[in-house]
Amino acid sequence: MTQLWWGTYPPLGLGTPVGRGEGIYSQVGADTQLELEIDAPSFVVAHATLPLLYVASESPTSALHVVDVSGAPRVLASVPTGGVDACHVLLGPDAAVAYVSHYGSGDVAVVRLGEDGLPLAEAPQQLLGHTGSGPREDRQEGPHAHQAAFAPGGGHLLVADLGTDEIRRYSVGPDGLLSEPAIAATLPAGSGPRHMAVRGELIYLVCELDHQLRTLRWAPNDATADVIAEVPTTNAPQRTGDAVYDAHISVVPGNERDVLLVSVRGVDVIALFDLSPEGEARYRTSLDVGHWPRYFAVVGDLLHVGLERGHEVRAYELARVLALPPENSVGGVAALPYEAAHVVSPACVAAVPALG
Repeated sequence: MTQLWWGTYPPLGLGTPVGRGEGIYSQVGADTQLELEIDAPSFVVAHATLPLLYVASESPTSALHVVDVSGAPRVLASVPTGGVDACHVLLGPDAAVAYVSHYGSGDVAVVRLGEDGLPLAEAPQQLLGHTGSGPREDRQEGPHAHQAAFAPGGGHLLVADLGTDEIRRYSVGPDGLLSEPAIAATLPAGSGPRHMAVRGELIYLVCELDHQLRTLRWAPNDATADVIAEVPTTNAPQRTGDAVYDAHISVVPGNERDVLLVSVRGVDVIALFDLSPEGEARYRTSLDVGHWPRYFAVVGDLLHVGLERGHEVRAYELARVLALPPENSVGGVAALPYEAAHVVSPACVAAVPALG
């Protein structure tokens, strides 16, 4: 049986003071429990072979925590990351390095890890900043590194910067350290690139501020990416909140073709796009998943969705999701049965095999 671990925001949500009882929740089936209090653990990722979680505290004094989940969860090590509002963690090959993106300050921290999964030092080996801004004064007053991903081929690290409308790139050395900072792609002004998914030579990018899904083709010779297509992230209308905020993206293998999933807050759906063999993203429909779906993950045969403002996590049968028919009218929203459990302000989920 697989055990899920949910990272959360403070009970009153993103942007409120941290340290108000939030932390890491465990979930097995419908049973959930707050296991360990950590300041705003908004992103969690699991080690591939060890019972360890890497947890980012999204706070003014951000840190990367290594949590042992082999028994009662406990923090084995914490490294201050040097940036503000850590919001994403990417583990490198063989978990030899962790890359931490900071929304508040725009920095990317590089933390090298030993074979035991623990940090090799009490501070990052690198903290790489950026400059720039965008036209949205309320969201783009400076750089906002939102996610890091490996470029096609794995030789470069890409960083989606919501604040500067850019995808930054760094070449990755054999020790995981980064060099040669440059711009791999410049997106339309005010688009707000947020999260990426890589498939072959293509990069699928969800842009939070102009609500477009963009497809970019990677050019390995000069390590750049060009936009080759764009389509709205959903046809469905806004239903909750003060605006629409696109969130996470993932490619899921389907029976006949790969399917791209995108979560959209405010519209409160996960949108489905069929991917052609050439990689074209064709909108199919949107699934109603509840209030404010920040993050989702496919684990086994289930799609798990965290509803930040709904204080709920839902599990859908993946086969039913992938079998949804095209929307029956423009803007139509589909519905499916699900299993629900209570988690306060869920922000991210990771899965590790349950022990015993």
